[in-house]
Amino acid sequence: MRLQLDRYAHLDSPIHRWSPRFKFAFLTAVVIAFAAIQHLWLVPPMVAFALGLYALSQMPASYLIHRLRYPGIFLITLIVVLPFFAGQTVLWQLGPLSIKTEGVVYTILVVSRFFSILTVSVVIFGTSPFMVHVRELRALGVSPILTDTLLLTVRYLHEISDMLGQMQQAMRLRGFEMKRLNIRQAGQLAGLLGTLLVRSYEQSERVYTAMRLRGYSAKEAAMTTATTETALQLNDIAFAYPGHQPVVTGVSLAIADGERVGLIGPNGAGKSSLLLTICGVHAPSNGEVALYGNPIAAGAFHPAVGLVFQNSNDQLFSSTVHDDVAFGPRNMGLNDEDVEARVADALAKTRTQHLAERIPHHLSGGEKRMVSIASVLAMRPKLVLYDEPDANLDMRARRQLIRFLQDAPHTVLLASHDLEMVLEVCDRVLLLDDGHIIADGDPATIMSDAALMEAHGLEKPHSLVPHHHADGSVHRNS
Repeated sequence: MRLQLDRYAHLDSPIHRWSPRFKFAFLTAVVIAFAAIQHLWLVPPMVAFALGLYALSQMPASYLIHRLRYPGIFLITLIVVLPFFAGQTVLWQLGPLSIKTEGVVYTILVVSRFFSILTVSVVIFGTSPFMVHVRELRALGVSPILTDTLLLTVRYLHEISDMLGQMQQAMRLRGFEMKRLNIRQAGQLAGLLGTLLVRSYEQSERVYTAMRLRGYSAKEAAMTTATTETALQLNDIAFAYPGHQPVVTGVSLAIADGERVGLIGPNGAGKSSLLLTICGVHAPSNGEVALYGNPIAAGAFHPAVGLVFQNSNDQLFSSTVHDDVAFGPRNMGLNDEDVEARVADALAKTRTQHLAERIPHHLSGGEKRMVSIASVLAMRPKLVLYDEPDANLDMRARRQLIRFLQDAPHTVLLASHDLEMVLEVCDRVLLLDDGHIIADGDPATIMSDAALMEAHGLEKPHSLVPHHHADGSVHRNS
């Protein structure tokens, strides 16, 4: 299933050439006119007008049918129910049920108006790119909350569409066929839909977390003034999810300004939870987090510390790359000129200027990663936390990311399973396991200790393993 909102937005029909503002005005007038129709003799002209308008748009009939597929279920329900329950004059008796004349008339009017209005709406919104409509709504003074809600809704429909397609494909590859649906398969299908809802809910929570970290709904930004050269200070930090054992226990450490520190450990070691506690998403059950001597209050907006999520789709939620990068600075209360300066600077640092007007969820994995970093850099953070930043990147995108991190203009705390990347980027490494700091020091020294690494579910990086050649010589990568 694909939404394909802009599939026919670039045709050259007369309606495509209308301005979006005129289209909105036209749609409003049509909706009012259609809603006012009360006589059956006006139904054929109304339906003919809607279909004629669609034909003028030059979009194929299959596109309209696809758009009407789900509203069609509602229309069928009306056709089946209304004639039996609306009105008094019996037209036809069917056992204990009777079809009423008024119900039939009302059904024809409602279904025809609904179909016609929906058809005209498909014409209006299908003949211009979706983002053009969003910008026009904003220009007309529609509340930013409403346009943001519209964008997030469409974005989630895209995500759900992609997830559903992937899950259906996986089920087909394991023998599931919709054509011969039985009770067992109906149960499997119900399970798929349930899983889809759970995944959507979980992702919505992660997106909302990303929005909060960039100032959404915050009354004001907590400004950080450096009172010490220590960028990050953790004093006996502990954290546990409600009803569970602690995932971070007694973590104390200090990271100096400008350091690049790697955070390694097996799955479930507590790395992501520690990062979320550092940036204030989670409130520690014990201890204190301080950034340049200033305490980090859980739930507050701290633009001086940024978090780059493992999944870029959790972090990109605006209509365009430009708007996504501008989201944080706007919530910091900066004026338009300063916001634009920060956006330009962040896009330049990540070499993503050419993506400024693109829709974020249409980008490649590497492009999404660099844009998600730009969205954090635009707030000019002093410390940036990276959670598995090279996840799902190809070799070229990974190399671009490594070069960026090596020259990053901020303090770096990098959680990653890519130990070779940690070796290239970081001048210090922390080994975390079971919520505790096990080792802290030089990356090559710690990661070359095979016994230590294996004891904590890790392997010695390949570049630190001596290679024996046929001539008997031993080569060690530097």
